[in-house]
Amino acid sequence: MTKFLDPKLATSKTSRKKRMQIEDIPDEAAALRIAAIMQRSAKKKVEKANNEARLRAKAINTTIPDFIAALDEDALAPFFFALERLATAANRRRIASHPLRPEIVHEMHIEADEEEAAAEEAERMEQIKLQKEHGKTDDGTLREAGPTN
Repeated sequence: MTKFLDPKLATSKTSRKKRMQIEDIPDEAAALRIAAIMQRSAKKKVEKANNEARLRAKAINTTIPDFIAALDEDALAPFFFALERLATAANRRRIASHPLRPEIVHEMHIEADEEEAAAEEAERMEQIKLQKEHGKTDDGTLREAGPTN
């Protein structure tokens, strides 16, 4: 080598790459600051979404009484029926006490419950029929129909 070359720069290409990779390791404090910034940003987005959902629910809750009062007689029964079908049992009882709720809604629920029970019974009978046709294996699954050995 000549005396004009810096010995640090006169190394092989592989060792120079390794040295550059070691120098590129980020500062831990900077990485922590970036993580904290990202966490605050995500938290703000979640809070904004929650606030929007809360305001939307509040707007719907304040508008529903006027909406129910504006419905005509033909639309009241299907509205209450659909609302009560989606509600829990406790909320269903509370909704049923609304002064504008038509009495026919109770009969609509009885008919719907009977239809659901009939559909469930038909499904159960179909399962029993399949079990008789195909038989059951030891693990409770249906066995394929075919020759038995």
